[in-house]
Amino acid sequence: MRRSEVKNIALGAPIEYGYFGIQKRMEIILRNTDLKNANLLDAGCGNGAQTLEYLKHVKKCTAVDIEGQRLEEFRGQVQARGIDNCEIKQMDLTSLDLADEAFDVVTCIETLEHIAPQEKALDEMYRVLKKGGMLVLSVPNKWWFFETHGAKLPLLPWNRVPFFSWLPKKVHDKYAYARIYTKRMILGLVQNHGFKVYNSEYMMPPLDKIRIDPLRDILRSLLALLEKHRLMPRVFGVSIFVFARK
Repeated sequence: MRRSEVKNIALGAPIEYGYFGIQKRMEIILRNTDLKNANLLDAGCGNGAQTLEYLKHVKKCTAVDIEGQRLEEFRGQVQARGIDNCEIKQMDLTSLDLADEAFDVVTCIETLEHIAPQEKALDEMYRVLKKGGMLVLSVPNKWWFFETHGAKLPLLPWNRVPFFSWLPKKVHDKYAYARIYTKRMILGLVQNHGFKVYNSEYMMPPLDKIRIDPLRDILRSLLALLEKHRLMPRVFGVSIFVFARK
């Protein structure tokens, strides 16, 4: 039987400049990946808000995305900051116009879930990564309490319905705007494309979307306490990070 697939898959919105989530991602990435002097490919860079943090560590970066408007925003940031170690290109991740084994590190953060032929994207990331190079990948976690990318749900104009992501895959795929993964699913997918996984972590939500400062601070403090317990961050994180080598 053919596996179900997301029918309403759509492009995602990148993280905004200055968001706390950028810092949380970097803490996990730097804990598991050596970026020093690396030639890095940021696959699905969007507006470059996350890429700017990589540029503080790597020797050189090539940042690619399919959305030209996002890249123009990024180019403006690079120019304004006088950055000279980043090349920005518009590309489809399923067909990268880049040389084989050109990069020490490939990052793909909250992007794979938006690519219809995700297998082709993983094949391309494998192709351009050097032997022994590192893949840094993050995807949304099925067991987080909310569907973070929204869904086209009948009679429900508010699309971030609690526990919608917990429904069976066939139901979720029918209405969701992006894929969602369990840890077992994403690890299996990465390994099936030739990568050797060496670690994985969950990230708890940064709560940047909460605009009421006192409420956001209280909830962040609560999550910081929950992260110290084994169950919460190992099952209910908002994202799953995967670290693998070619």
